Amino acid sequence: MQPSVDPKEQSQTQFSGQPQYINQQIQQSQGAFPQQQIIIINAKFQPKFNFRYLSYAVFALGITASVILGNMHTDGDFDQYLRFLSEATCCLSIILTFVFDAVFYKGKADWQSTTGQSNTGSITGMIFDILFAGLVVLFGFMWFIGD
Repeated sequence: MQPSVDPKEQSQTQFSGQPQYINQQIQQSQGAFPQQQIIIINAKFQPKFNFRYLSYAVFALGITASVILGNMHTDGDFDQYLRFLSEATCCLSIILTFVFDAVFYKGKADWQSTTGQSNTGSITGMIFDILFAGLVVLFGFMWFIGD
């Protein structure tokens, strides 16, 4: 048989050991959780310098200059030069529009990869912009050689 234990002594030993056990649990659980992370749900790409706006401006100015140069009429051989400048301005503005748009997509793809988002759409847009710029260069070359 076991010796009997006074119930008052038993409850005292439980209470005296319990706070120490709780303190150990609190210390262990604080180290188990990582630091708080802040996740931005609707993060938007906002570059310091937006090349997309520059591409819009280049396209608008190039087409406007092309139309103005194309509608100017003078006497003599100067009309041929104005027509050439009009066509070259139009072609160059389209090429620069695609190039600046590709630069915008490159920056967006880099930003998306650093924020953990998928950058497939941005890379696809960049590739198509480069292909279209190449096609305009090719057609512009054939256009000006054919004249």
